[in-house]
Amino acid sequence: MSATPEQAAPVDQERRPPHTIPVIINNETVQLPEREMTGLEIKQAAAAQGLPIDTGFQLSVKHGQRYEVVGDTDAVRVHRNLEFLAVAPDDNS
Repeated sequence: MSATPEQAAPVDQERRPPHTIPVIINNETVQLPEREMTGLEIKQAAAAQGLPIDTGFQLSVKHGQRYEVVGDTDAVRVHRNLEFLAVAPDDNS
């Protein structure tokens, strides 16, 4: 006997995995939890996911063919596959 729609267990909205947004930081995929985050929050999220960066790195976001520096308190509107570059402060590349 199959379950009718009335008998099927209700979907528990609380158990759904949190929505994340995949972005690219230093050619690695990182999942960000919010649609708007500061530069510091983005670096913290990347480091927490194992990317070898820390909060002292300079973060830049790619716009077209150029990168724009993102300060620690600057807000970034996050979207899928947005590209970032995080560079150590002593790296002159």
